[in-house]
Amino acid sequence: MHPHHYSHFHDMLAGTAQPQDSAAPQMAPRYSRPFPRSTTEQVGDFGTIVNATSAATPFTHGLDGVNQTANYLFVELLVISFCGLCIATLLFRWLRVGNAHIRHLFTMSNVQEQRFWAQNQTKFWPRFKKHLLYAPLFRQRHNQEIQLSSAVSIGTLPSRFHTLLLLSYVACNVAYCLVLNWKEQNAAAVFAELRGRTGVLAALNLIPTILFALRNNPLIWMLRISYDTFNLFHRWCARMVILEAIVHTCAWAANASRSGGAHQTQVSLATSVSYRWGMVATCALIFITLQSISPVRHAFYETFLNVHRLMVLFTIIGVYLHIDKANLPQLPWIRLIVAMWSLEWLWRIYRIVYYNTSRRTGLTKVTVEALPAEACRVTFELARPWKFRPGSHVHAYIPALSLWSSHPFSVAWAEERARTPSPPPTPVIELEKLPTHSLPFANTAAARNSHVRRFSTQKGPQATAVPVVDLDNLPDSAKATHLSLVMRARTGMTRKLYDRAMASSTGRITLRGAIEGPYGGHESLSSYGTVVLFAGGVGITHCVGYVKQLIEQRNAGACSTRRLLLVWSVPNTEALEWVRPWMDQILKIDGRREILRVQLFVTKPRHRNEIVSNSGGVQMFPGRCNPATLLRKEVAEREGAVGVVVCGPGAFADSVRAAARDTVGIGSVDFVEEAFTY
Repeated sequence: MHPHHYSHFHDMLAGTAQPQDSAAPQMAPRYSRPFPRSTTEQVGDFGTIVNATSAATPFTHGLDGVNQTANYLFVELLVISFCGLCIATLLFRWLRVGNAHIRHLFTMSNVQEQRFWAQNQTKFWPRFKKHLLYAPLFRQRHNQEIQLSSAVSIGTLPSRFHTLLLLSYVACNVAYCLVLNWKEQNAAAVFAELRGRTGVLAALNLIPTILFALRNNPLIWMLRISYDTFNLFHRWCARMVILEAIVHTCAWAANASRSGGAHQTQVSLATSVSYRWGMVATCALIFITLQSISPVRHAFYETFLNVHRLMVLFTIIGVYLHIDKANLPQLPWIRLIVAMWSLEWLWRIYRIVYYNTSRRTGLTKVTVEALPAEACRVTFELARPWKFRPGSHVHAYIPALSLWSSHPFSVAWAEERARTPSPPPTPVIELEKLPTHSLPFANTAAARNSHVRRFSTQKGPQATAVPVVDLDNLPDSAKATHLSLVMRARTGMTRKLYDRAMASSTGRITLRGAIEGPYGGHESLSSYGTVVLFAGGVGITHCVGYVKQLIEQRNAGACSTRRLLLVWSVPNTEALEWVRPWMDQILKIDGRREILRVQLFVTKPRHRNEIVSNSGGVQMFPGRCNPATLLRKEVAEREGAVGVVVCGPGAFADSVRAAARDTVGIGSVDFVEEAFTY
C-alpha cells in the first residue's frame, strides 16, 4: 500500500480525516474491501434535497462522514473471528472423533483396554466439561421452558458455553458501533458515521443469520453441531441485524430531519427507490421482531413459520434494492445470501421429490394408526430406498392436513419391507415382551372395545401373525423403505392427524405425504463400553434406533458396548404401545440379554397392579426416575467410557444433564442431548 494510504488509514480510524466537500461527487467502489481501484462508481439515488444549504445536508446521503476504512476493518475482524471459531470448532470435533475412533478400535475386541478408557486421563478435561461445556447458564435450568403462566412461555436459557460465545459476539458488535469520532463537533457527521457503521455491520450479520437458519447448513455436518444450536445462533444474529438496522434507519432519519425537517424524510422516501426499499426492509425486520416473541411463536407456530419466511423474503429484497440502487459496495454480500438461500431451497426440493416420487412406484404413502395416550404411529412407505441413521430426524409433510408446513420428528424405526397396500398388523411375539396394558382411551364404548382388541397381545383368534416374506427373492420394485414416527397430539397438524385417525372405524387411515431428510444423527455411540439412554415420553423414538444398532453391532463384534441401559419415563402404561412392535423385535434379537436392560418409570400409575414386570431384563417402577442415582450406579459399574444420551421434556433433560455433570469427574463420561427448541 502506498505511504499516503497508510497515513490516510490512521487518520480515518482516528477520525481526524476531513469530510469530503459537499460539492464534490460522492464515490464508492463496488467491491467489498476498502482498497483503492482505478475505476469507481458514484453513490446515488438519494432523492430530492429540500434544503441544500443546511450544514447537515451533505451527511444525509452518500459517504460524507462515513468512516469506510474503519467499517471494513471491523468487518474483517468479525469475519476473521467467525472463521477462527469455525476452524477451532472443526479441530476440536476432529480431535473428539479421532479419539472416539481410536477408542473404538482398541476396545472393540480387547476387554482389557476398556479399563484404560474408563478413566479420565487429565484433570482439565472433566472440569472443562462440568463447568463450561455441559453446564447450564446458572444452576440446572437449560431446556426447561421459562413459564410466565401455564399458557405463556418465554423460551429457554442457553448453556454457559453458548452464552460466552453469544456475549462475545454481541459485545464486539456493540463496541464496533460505538467506535466513533466522538470529538467531532458536528453532530450530523457523528450520525453519518453511525449510519455507515451500523449499515455495514447489519449487511454482514445478515449472512450468518440466513446461513444458520438453513436446514442444510454445511457447517452442521462439517462441525457435527446440531441444528438446534445453529438455530440458537440464528436468533441472536437476527436480533443483532434488527438492532443495527433500526439504528441505521434512525441515524439517517435524524440527519434528514436536521437538514429539512420531517418534510425532507417524506420527500426522500418518495423520490428515492433506495431509501424506500430500505424502509421496507426495516419495517419487515420490526414485524419479524414482534412476530418472533416466544409466546406468539409457540402459540401459532405454523402461521409464524410461513409469515416469517415471507417477511425474510421482503427483507432480502428490500436490502438488495436499497444497496443496489444506491450503488453501495455491500451488494456482493447480499448476492451471496440470495445464492445460499436459493440453492438450499432447490436442494431441499430436489431431495423431497427424489425420495417421495417415482414413476415406477408412485408417491410416498402414509399410514396413520391411532395409539393410546393421544398419539399416532405414522409410517411412510417411501417411493425410493432411504438410508436410516440412528438419532436422526426428518421433516414430515402431510398436505391433506397442513398444506405448506413441515414438522421435525425423530425417526423411531426404518426397515426394508415388502411394498404393501397397508402396513402389516402389530406382530405377536411369543418371547419376552414389554408389559402389556390395554386400557381404554377412546371416547365411546365401541371405540374402546376396538382398541382393546387391537392392542391385546393375548393368544386367541384375534391375534394375527405377520407373514414371513423373503426380501432377497423380491424384486426391487416390490420392496420399500418403511419409516415410522410417533406423533403426540398437540395442536395444529398433529391434533388433526390424531382426530382423523380416531374418527376412522379401524383407527387407521392412509394418506399421501412426504419426508425431508434425514437430518442429524451425527453422534456415534459404538466406541463407548457403557451406554445409558434416557427417554422422556415420546423421546423414546430417538433412542430405539440406537438400541437396535448397538445390539446388532455387538453381535457382529463391531462395537465396544458391553452394557446398555434404556431408561424410559412415561406418564402411564398406555404409552408403552407407542413402540411395542419395535421393542418386541429388539427383545427377540439373539444376545440382547447379555447387553440390554430396560427400566420403565411410570410417573402416574392408576393402580398398583399396573406396575408388574416378570422379567429381569425389563423392569417397571412407579414414580419418577432419579437420573443422579441411576447414573452414579452405572458409572460405578461401568465397562469402558460412558456415553449418556437424553431426549425428552426440558425439565427431564436438565435433570439428566445435572447427573452427567456430577459424574464426569468419576470416570470418562460424555453427554449428548437431543432437543428441538423452536
